[in-house]
Amino acid sequence: MYVANHASWMDIPYMGAAIGWRNYKIVAKAELTKVPILGQSIVLGGHVTLDRSNRRSQLQTIKKGIEWLKQGVPLCAFPEGTRSKTGRLMPFKRGAFKMASSAGADIVPLSIVGSEKVMPAGWVMPMRSSRSVPAKIIVHPPISSEGKDEKELADEVRQVIISGLPESQRPS
Repeated sequence: MYVANHASWMDIPYMGAAIGWRNYKIVAKAELTKVPILGQSIVLGGHVTLDRSNRRSQLQTIKKGIEWLKQGVPLCAFPEGTRSKTGRLMPFKRGAFKMASSAGADIVPLSIVGSEKVMPAGWVMPMRSSRSVPAKIIVHPPISSEGKDEKELADEVRQVIISGLPESQRPS
């Protein structure tokens, strides 16, 4: 399972470039299925969607995520639950860590640096070329979920992600 901080729409293609364009599933909020082209890709690709307002959907999302992980298909998640408006890391929700812990899957933390400068929150298209404002993706060593509950796992992954972020993206 791959887990990263989330400050820009650019985080998804950056994550794909960092981990390779292999078969993986993204955990995405259900609202994204309504976005032209992107929504169709999410649905046709069999990605894991979550209706954050529906408790039953949340449980189904966790179940589906665990199934993919047990089949050896990696999941990609942004545990903050939404993009940061400031670029700073926000608190983590525990769903991704519950999936990894239940499936016995390792988590590979990713620190995505500078994506909010390329495409800030609220922008429809990138504001700057990524050549003029380079983003950097730090792929940290995998963290075993064995013997850890979701809180322990979330805390450990969070600290590793923070270690790769500049001061301007660390929690305030």
